[in-house]
Formats: sequence, structure tokens, C-alpha cells
Amino acid sequence: MSSIRNLLCAALATAVLFSAPSAEARFGKRSSSSDSSEKKSHDDNDDAPRRSRHRKSSGWAFLADVVLTLLVETRPVVYASTPPPPPQPPPQQQVQVEAPPVVTRSRPARPEPTTSVRLGVDGAAMNTVGGLSAFLGVEGVRAGFDARAIGLLMPTDDGTQGTDNITLMNLHLTYALVATERARLRIEGGISTAHAPDMTALGPSIALSLDAGLVGNLDLELRAQATPYPYRQLDAQAGLALHLNALVLRGGWRGLYLNDMGWVDDVVHEDAFGGPFVGLGFAF
Repeated sequence: MSSIRNLLCAALATAVLFSAPSAEARFGKRSSSSDSSEKKSHDDNDDAPRRSRHRKSSGWAFLADVVLTLLVETRPVVYASTPPPPPQPPPQQQVQVEAPPVVTRSRPARPEPTTSVRLGVDGAAMNTVGGLSAFLGVEGVRAGFDARAIGLLMPTDDGTQGTDNITLMNLHLTYALVATERARLRIEGGISTAHAPDMTALGPSIALSLDAGLVGNLDLELRAQATPYPYRQLDAQAGLALHLNALVLRGGWRGLYLNDMGWVDDVVHEDAFGGPFVGLGFAF
């Protein structure tokens, strides 16, 4: 029974081989779509028997192939499954490296120049002479200007009834040799004028002044002014100043010397006055 089955299978296989048509694919040429699908089936079925890899396009060939497989092979046809794709590595996180900040060096800003203003009025009683003065001073870090005027009222010196008036003025440019928070020493230079009953004169003028802090809001104020020609004038004062915010109260002693150097009648006339003064003003 076994030999009959083997002979039958051999005859069937011989008939199938002679009845198969010739293959259409050529070496080096792409096959048709049906051949391409068969080639794909061939790649996906690596574990199948060798004879199943050369399938024929005829229906008889396919039937013979199935019969031979069932009769000869004792193990089932195993079709290999497509292996799962390999695991993909996790995406790498891109670390952004920030560029270091650019440090630019700039020149330190210069402090804005501060401007101070001083103004006030004083009243003086110098022997039999009364005086009323006013001043205005403006300055920056070191430089500035100072303007002053004083009016003197005195009795006549010839025995007649009435009074004599003398007005003295000066305008100076100032420069602070010492400029600190608590002390300020200035040199001044400019012009001065004198107006008397029979005389009007103009001459150069120089001065030296000092403001220095003593205790708290109490300051010491010293000033000396001189005119050498064409008349002589020497004006000196020393006092204290109490700063109450912007308001300033002043008080001290003032001395004044005047000499006309014979301007009117070639006869020298001179006067000297001295006495206390008080006043008020503003500083800001």
C-alpha cells in the first residue's frame, strides 16, 4: 500500500513538472506585480519547505504542490510571523546651554552738580551809623558768584541839620578752595562801587569768606572784603548762623573802614564804624 502511494505521487509530480509554463522574469529586470507579490511572500516565509518557494502560476501546479505536501511531509507547514520591530531608543533630550551673559563695563555716572543759593538781609547799628545790607550768593560744586550792597545812614559832620547817605556795592566771582559737607573756604574777586554825597567811584575788589559747621545746625561765618584803589574800603564781619531748614537766622559783629584818598578836594576824609548786626535769610 505504501509503494502504490509512492508511485502515484511520483507520476503526479512528473506530470506537474512537464505541464508548467516557462517563467517570465529575467535576470536583472524587475518582475511584474504578481511576481513581486510572490517574491514578498517568499521573503516572509523563510522556514517553509524549499519546494513551496517556487510556486507555479497554473492551477494544476498549485494543486499538485498541495497534494505532495500532504502526502510526503509529516510536519505541518509553519509560516513565520513578521518579527516585531526592535525597540526604539528613547529620544534624547536636547539640553540647551545658555550663553553666559555679556558683561559690559560702563563708566560710572558723574554726580550731577549741585547748586546752592544763599540770600538775606542784615541790619547793623555801628556807633551813630545805621546800616541795612542785602546779599545774594549762588554757587555750584566750587564756583559761583556773590553780590552785596549796604546802605549807611549817618548824621552830618559839619554841624548842619540833616543826614548823609553812603551806598557801597560789590559783585564777585567766587571759588571754593575747600568744599566739604561741613566747611567751605572761598576766595572772591570782582568790582566794588562807592556812592557818597560828592563822590562816585569804581574800583577792584577782593574778599575771603568761610562757612564752617560747629554743632548741629549752628555755623560760623567769617568774611573780609577790601578795595585798594581809587578809594580804600575794608569791610569785615564775624557771626553765627542758625539753620532752621531753609530759614537762616544770623547775628554777629561788623566793622567798616572808608578812606576817599583826597578824591573830592585833595583832602583825605576817612571814617570807621563798628557794631553788632542781626539778620535773616534763606539757604537752599
